[in-house]
Amino acid sequence: MVQKMMIDRAQRGDKSSFAFVIQQIQDESYRIANSCLLDEAASMDAVCDAVEEAVIHIQKLDNPERFNIWFNRIVIQKCKSHLLNSKLSVYIDDKEVKGLVKRQTTEENLELQAFMKQQSPMTRLLIQLKYAEGYTIEEITEMTEMPLNTIKTKIDNTTIKLFKQSRRGRM
Repeated sequence: MVQKMMIDRAQRGDKSSFAFVIQQIQDESYRIANSCLLDEAASMDAVCDAVEEAVIHIQKLDNPERFNIWFNRIVIQKCKSHLLNSKLSVYIDDKEVKGLVKRQTTEENLELQAFMKQQSPMTRLLIQLKYAEGYTIEEITEMTEMPLNTIKTKIDNTTIKLFKQSRRGRM
């Protein structure tokens, strides 16, 4: 409710309200960018670029309750742009992985991180959105502008690979 009110104010030009809303989502947006780019500086740049674009286009946001999805879509577009500019490509996916995706310092988590680094940036992004950030497949579809079945397939395939690898004792 507070976020909706602050977004309404931001759309009317209140910069402090916009800053407040961005502060509420900046950590999540950074995690999303970093899961895709695997580069701290590039991830911060992507989020900063997204903030700049959001400031310019905040009036185009039709539904303030969808701000997080709208903003993270901009972050994802900035990540894709960075990947295209650096000629890289990456993809990510699934559900029971949720507990594993949360960052910890255990050996098992280090193995999970190594597994995820082997996946494409987009696959890493999809897994981050689904399991670490808790977005639904439909919300991910809206953010990434990818077909629903493609997202489901990527998440399912990655999860299957992860569990096969973990059963072989590699995780």
